[in-house]
Amino acid sequence: MLITPQAMNQGDLYNLLQALANACLDNAALAMASTTTKIKTTNAVTFRIAGKLYSKAASDNITVSGLTNTPAATFRKVRVEINAAGTVSFKEGAVGAAQVLAPLPRRSASKATLGWIEIPASFTYGTTDFNAAGVAFVDGDPDLGDAVSLPPNDRGISSTILTGP
Repeated sequence: MLITPQAMNQGDLYNLLQALANACLDNAALAMASTTTKIKTTNAVTFRIAGKLYSKAASDNITVSGLTNTPAATFRKVRVEINAAGTVSFKEGAVGAAQVLAPLPRRSASKATLGWIEIPASFTYGTTDFNAAGVAFVDGDPDLGDAVSLPPNDRGISSTILTGP
């Protein structure tokens, strides 16, 4: 059976099924690395990609690259993902005028989510330290409801209410 993100609520169902098939089963404990402009996974993790189990040791000094620096008065959330080869990658969301307004990006296909990073205004990747004011590491997969503090729309999940035929 093939489910595609179309029609009423199927997009949410698709995201949930992807999150279940491609999921991190442990807390990676994302944090600033020993090189302060990089990040690390403090814990080893076991994760699923397409239902198959993989594991990855804790990693220090992971370069956060390929992302857009945040200008003044804008904030962003960055999803931290891992693929079957154990490569950590990043997907940035759109900017917001406040951190609470910056949406999480939708998940990538064939990757499990380790967590996300809240990026403050005026942040320059490779230059700004990850212990700067406003940087926050959040572990878990928001599509599975691990993020207690975020309402569903900030998790990349849309809410559709049926109001008629």
